Amino acid sequence: MTLRPKEYDLLIALLQRRGQVVTRSELLEEVWGYAGEVYSRTVDTHVAELRRKLEENAADPQHILTVRKTGYRIQG
Repeated sequence: MTLRPKEYDLLIALLQRRGQVVTRSELLEEVWGYAGEVYSRTVDTHVAELRRKLEENAADPQHILTVRKTGYRIQG
């Protein structure tokens, strides 16, 4: 399994805040360099790909969790 550069950056950003909720806006700014409130499905798409690569069952993730209407959290 190989991670693409943005997938790796996204994973690192989540791991650095293990157990904390990281908003989509924070991830867009940190990983992609977007400033302000940009609406994008980029984060969701990359998280789905990370889950496909890292989770045993991407449909029932145990590690990269969604926090509805907010963002994501790595299970700590």
